Formats: sequence, C-alpha cells, structure tokens
Amino acid sequence: MKPCGLGARDTLRLEAGMNLYGQEMDEGISPLAANMGWTIAWEPADRDFIGREALEMQREKGHEQLVGLVMTEKGVLRNELPVRFTDAQGNQQEGIITSGTFSPTLGYSIALARVPAGIGETAIVQIRNREMPVKVTKPVFVRNGKAVA
Repeated sequence: MKPCGLGARDTLRLEAGMNLYGQEMDEGISPLAANMGWTIAWEPADRDFIGREALEMQREKGHEQLVGLVMTEKGVLRNELPVRFTDAQGNQQEGIITSGTFSPTLGYSIALARVPAGIGETAIVQIRNREMPVKVTKPVFVRNGKAVA
C-alpha cells in the first residue's frame, strides 16, 4: 500500500521544508520570519516599496525565524507545541511548532518551528508533560528522496 491523499501531501511538503499558508506564513507574518526573504527585491538600494522600511528594521534588529526540528526519540512533533531554548545570553526563549509529523522517509519526527533569533543547535519540546530534546536544523529535511544532512 502506498501513502496518498492530503496527509501524504502534507508529509512531503514538510519533508521538503515548504511553507503552508496559515501555518508558516500568512498576512501577519513577515516574509523574513517565514524564510521567504529571497522573494524580496532589495536591489537597487534606492528601490522603494510598501513595507521596505519595516523589513529593513527587522533585518537590523533581528526577527523570528523558521527552523527545522528533528526528534529521533519516540514521539511525534505536532503543531502548536512550545519550543524552549536558552539563548547565548542565558535567557530562556520560547517559540512554537508551526507544522510537525512523523517522516516515513527518515523514520523519525520532524517539524518546522517559529522561534526568536538566537536559537542554538538544540531545544526542548514539551510533549504530554515530557520534555523531549530536539535537534535544530535548517528547515529542509529531504531532497530528491534522500535525507539532507
């Protein structure tokens, strides 16, 4: 039996690290916070567009970012679970999983999460009153059917 339908499509989308409107992006989320900064035409520098000043301010001050999460222990990362980490200054920070599932290609759970700037290589996700360690990665997990390191 082969996977099919919306669940399979959503799993493939997540494995590829692709945004879903309403989860990773919407009209209230900056393209920078949705890892869509590549869609902004910054050049020429004197090119003006609605929102440029706000986006430049976000670039200077730092902004939320979309990261990948990998959990090889038993359990499944799901959307809206909190992601906690300690930043380089020792401050507790919290983000949220926007999409998560078990990856049949990889054999473990993966997720996309929106977190404040400054996250390191590891974080903690609370699943059913258990704190589970997760590895923070670039938000792409599978390319051409193979795991991305």
